[in-house]
Amino acid sequence: MKITAEGILGSAQKINNQRKLNENSDKSKADIKTDSLSLGKALNSRIESIEREIKEIQTSLTKNQIIREGIDNLSKNTSPEAMAEILQKTTYNGQKILQDFFGKDITPSLLMSKREEIQKLINEDVNSLTRIQVETDNIAASNLASGKKLESLVKNVNDIFKDASLSSGAISNLDADKVMRLIK
Repeated sequence: MKITAEGILGSAQKINNQRKLNENSDKSKADIKTDSLSLGKALNSRIESIEREIKEIQTSLTKNQIIREGIDNLSKNTSPEAMAEILQKTTYNGQKILQDFFGKDITPSLLMSKREEIQKLINEDVNSLTRIQVETDNIAASNLASGKKLESLVKNVNDIFKDASLSSGAISNLDADKVMRLIK
């Protein structure tokens, strides 16, 4: 076997190239681990902020639904005494929310405009919940975040829709029959 300087240099170059490839691959693996850790932290942070958003939306939705129920009662009972009683008895967390929402004088036109206003607020709350539901479903489907916290969050969001008895018509302005025909 003949040993030459070129052969030794060629073998050394091959070894150096292989070593560099291994180092780059180790760096890539470390970068991937670092990226997945930082992504996991970001997702966990987002899950926590979603939980806070859900609580805020639930509070707003409950309050708005109580106001809507009060408006319905005011529409049915138009005597001044009955209206005053409804304004006094419609409360949320100890506050007379219906009275705060209307003020002192209630007219039929004010009643109609406030009904439209409260329905818009309820629709905004439902749309926010729908957006959160889609986001939590996407996070769960990504398999990047897992655990009891995420499972609990997804379950809570789904339960909100189930408990609130929100129909698909209340959630979306889309006509379900037309969507089904488009899908087919």
